[in-house]
Amino acid sequence: MKIDYRIRDDFVEIIRCRGTISKVVLPEQIGGYPVKKVVAYAFSAKKGKEDTDILVYESPEDILFGENERLLVGEEIEEVIFPDTVEEIGNYIFYNCKMLNRLEFSDSLVRLGSGAFTGCGNLEFLKVHLKRGKKSCVKEILGELWQRMDVLFLHEGADTHEEVQAVRLVFPEHYEEAVENTPARILFTQHHGIGNNYRQCFYSREIDYRKYDSLFPLAAAQEKPEVLNDMVFSRLAGPCGLTEEYREMYETYVREHPTETARYLVSRERSEYFRCMSKGELWSRAALEEAIEEASEEGKTETLSLLMNEKHRRFPEIKKKRFEL
Repeated sequence: MKIDYRIRDDFVEIIRCRGTISKVVLPEQIGGYPVKKVVAYAFSAKKGKEDTDILVYESPEDILFGENERLLVGEEIEEVIFPDTVEEIGNYIFYNCKMLNRLEFSDSLVRLGSGAFTGCGNLEFLKVHLKRGKKSCVKEILGELWQRMDVLFLHEGADTHEEVQAVRLVFPEHYEEAVENTPARILFTQHHGIGNNYRQCFYSREIDYRKYDSLFPLAAAQEKPEVLNDMVFSRLAGPCGLTEEYREMYETYVREHPTETARYLVSRERSEYFRCMSKGELWSRAALEEAIEEASEEGKTETLSLLMNEKHRRFPEIKKKRFEL
């Protein structure tokens, strides 16, 4: 990859990137200077004019693949990974990047330019490294996006005193609609979807897990089963900040929807979700049999084996003794 950049005092700012693949991984430093900023419109195809007063950094792989390089902007971008050194991204940096679907950064990123994610309708996943505490710019990013967003928080700070805690949270979609009160000729805004409520689960840029979990009854009344199961198992598998009260709430949902849960688990094939079912003793015989049938029909042999073992553990067959006279 080739990177256009400038040196500002004691750091580097990124201007443009060129490469051969749609995944951009920015370096932590260039020429001994840390990469701290990515300028306005850096990944947008709508930039007015290209900069000329620039330096160019070439990564080693350009020797092999440089001949096929292209400007990585607009629909050429699908994933961007910012290094831990980046503290600021500029205005409209991803303007109209319609194919962008994944973004990774750390809690060093504290300044977002206005309209940074305008037109990013396919962005669906954020991976956030929390190294200095629990605060991040996630709230600001979610505030610009209407679609469902999955956010993976990785608690990596030294204050955890444990291995990295991974917490995946689902933020449902929402949208606004302008409705006219015809007699009064007044327009007012109607909010649809629970997503806006979930986007308010932050306090001083820190996720409030209790508030997040408290909204689930509202979500259960509005969201599709697939979304609800994603929310439930994300919390059971990553229970950071999960109280016993809310754990029981999520487990109750699983018990009350055995068929939906069985089909969901077979479709996802995630071992940590199966462990949640076993640990919480959440399997019913009917749900297990439903899941076994589903896995068998779809030819998912590993999942089928796991389910059969669980059935034998939870509901062992009682062999009747035979007596001969």
